[in-house]
Amino acid sequence: MIAILLYLIGLISVVVTIVLVGFDAPTIYYNLLTAYNAGVADVLPALGRAAVTINWALYPFLGGLLLMGFARIMMLLGSIKHALKGPA
Repeated sequence: MIAILLYLIGLISVVVTIVLVGFDAPTIYYNLLTAYNAGVADVLPALGRAAVTINWALYPFLGGLLLMGFARIMMLLGSIKHALKGPA
């Protein structure tokens, strides 16, 4: 039961982070497009500015993925334990 709750918390964290980053996507896209049209030399600094814009999203996204992975391991161990007990 706790594994399912951890999985859901991780899933919500990942989805909310992706949605919130999606709100910044149009400005990031137009900044990159403007830099590319200005010249290839301006693309690398524009990528740096885009990375700085969404750097806050790294920890919630990775934390959610780690929670989901930990919950999946707990579910797997629970099913192995249940299988080793045999029929009830």
